[in-house]
Amino acid sequence: MIRTPNDSVTRRSARVFATVVTVLTVLSSGYFTVSGLLAPGGLVPGGDAAAPRVFAAYMAARSIVLLGGLALFAALRAWRPLTLVLALNAGVQLVDTVIGVTRHELAQSLGPAFFALLLGAAAWTLLPRRGRLAGT
Repeated sequence: MIRTPNDSVTRRSARVFATVVTVLTVLSSGYFTVSGLLAPGGLVPGGDAAAPRVFAAYMAARSIVLLGGLALFAALRAWRPLTLVLALNAGVQLVDTVIGVTRHELAQSLGPAFFALLLGAAAWTLLPRRGRLAGT
């Protein structure tokens, strides 16, 4: 039997990088999710009113699903679904970056931009080599 390299097998370095990015994302975004639920006034001025609290709860529900997907797929070593959820989370962080930029808030722009790059890079590294652009 002749063995040939399987281009669809994810490299170990890509798996480790994606797992580290997943853990960092779950920890940091999870912190903000819990903080937004328990004390939204600590994150944004006026957050203790009823409407912002309800909005924070709806946003937390979506965040919990995305972060849960990241954690679950990383734990199961399901690399293809993890790639998709990493890319989706990168998109969310990119939108958060735009919101921070339009509000002229440096920390709310740079933090999400950094995570968008990390998440996008992790998703890119998990793509099968044949699925990438030529020459990469």
